[in-house]
Amino acid sequence: MSLHQPTLRVLKILELLANSQERLTLSTIAKKLNIPTSTIYPILQTLQEKQYVQCDLKHKTYHLDFQILALSNHIKSENKVLELIKKHMKTIRDLTQQTCQMGILKEGNVLYLEKIDANNQVQLKSFIGTSYPAYATSLGKALLANKNKNELKKLYPQAFQKITTKTLNNIEELYQELKSIKKNKIALESGEMNPQIECMAIGIEHKGKIIAAISISYLLYYSNEKFRETNKKILQEEKNKIEKELSFSFPDLDAIY
Repeated sequence: MSLHQPTLRVLKILELLANSQERLTLSTIAKKLNIPTSTIYPILQTLQEKQYVQCDLKHKTYHLDFQILALSNHIKSENKVLELIKKHMKTIRDLTQQTCQMGILKEGNVLYLEKIDANNQVQLKSFIGTSYPAYATSLGKALLANKNKNELKKLYPQAFQKITTKTLNNIEELYQELKSIKKNKIALESGEMNPQIECMAIGIEHKGKIIAAISISYLLYYSNEKFRETNKKILQEEKNKIEKELSFSFPDLDAIY
């Protein structure tokens, strides 16, 4: 089936703005998407008029506007499974005093669906709607835990992107780490996305399949064996509660999205 190219251009612009860590100029958007500015500009004008995109007139940059958030909130409010998990994420945040995030696997990336912020100074790259290579995050590793080597090769036919010096280098390194995750029932990522941050994650299973993962993020400075074990226990307890409630309330669930 051939896709409608004008619609694809609109979606590419929105996805680019959603995944960018900074606001983008017209020329930057055109360059990144390899689309002429003369084509991009009227699309941005329409999106701006309908309040899906906002333009900073002083710096001539673009970013997403509140209508995107309104759509996102509508989808989330309709998803009772997400609300169930969010309830336990708040408990995790309160017990650990750390930011709690939830994501699902989309191809080879982890897509962030929920985030419960803690009252600390930890600055994370991720926010709701962003996606990053699963091999570079604790959430992603928890989601990949049951994959065999052939499945990993299909997900990652290209070389791994090095986000920091500690990011895994290849599928073999990832596969060995996944074996450890299955054994220890927890996934760790230390400085692979941010040199100063460590994340701990655990998969949510339903009907024998990992459908999501939840994590906490904290400064590497605080990481030690006692800290890890205490928070690992909290994650495991809330995971068990989530899985029990999913089995009771949503026995036919196949995927969150």
